[in-house]
Amino acid sequence: MLQTTRVNWFLLAAPLLVLGLTRVGVEISIRLSPPIVSWIPAFIGYYLAIGLMLYIAKRYFEIPITQNLSLSFKPYPRFNVLFWTIVIPALLPLTGFITQLKFVPLEFLFYIFIFACINPFFEEFFWRGLLSHLPGNNTFRLCYSAGLFSFSHYFFWSYWFKYPIIIIPTLVATFIMGMLWMRFIQKEKNIIYPIVSHIVVDILNLSVAVYCGFIRPEHF
Repeated sequence: MLQTTRVNWFLLAAPLLVLGLTRVGVEISIRLSPPIVSWIPAFIGYYLAIGLMLYIAKRYFEIPITQNLSLSFKPYPRFNVLFWTIVIPALLPLTGFITQLKFVPLEFLFYIFIFACINPFFEEFFWRGLLSHLPGNNTFRLCYSAGLFSFSHYFFWSYWFKYPIIIIPTLVATFIMGMLWMRFIQKEKNIIYPIVSHIVVDILNLSVAVYCGFIRPEHF
């Protein structure tokens, strides 16, 4: 019982610890790095914080992060679940992608691709994989994980996001995405589909190019 209590407290605290450690990394990065590249060490700090929580979860609390989650595309999920929880969140940024693509420097497409191939794995294994073990019922897990996942985007990007026209839709969209991806995992016990959906989201969001300020309010 004592071990279970400790595990539950760790799971509840883990996202808060990630946010705190990430914010420290952001503050250090923006003070020591040029603004145009300060997101790079900040992101490294974010991933190190996530990696630390995943290591502690497995090493000291023996939480089976992905033991019960499939990393295969088979068996195929039901169509309605796939559509509403995987396809829909992947397409949420599509309008922004179509309207803003012309403002993105061509050379940044390489960085977008690299970012989109790394970020979803860290975030899905933590925000959905680990937090699917949160105490409470499925509704609590959905709201707690999605709420903090959404807030992490403000907590991380507040230095680079200067305009409500960018940050508010981002927070709303990431909350919806977080809920839908967690719902898929709860129903299908599969994490590979949310990872793929997340990759598409990061590409359509123009990821690094958007966050570095290449897209400004006058573009809207």
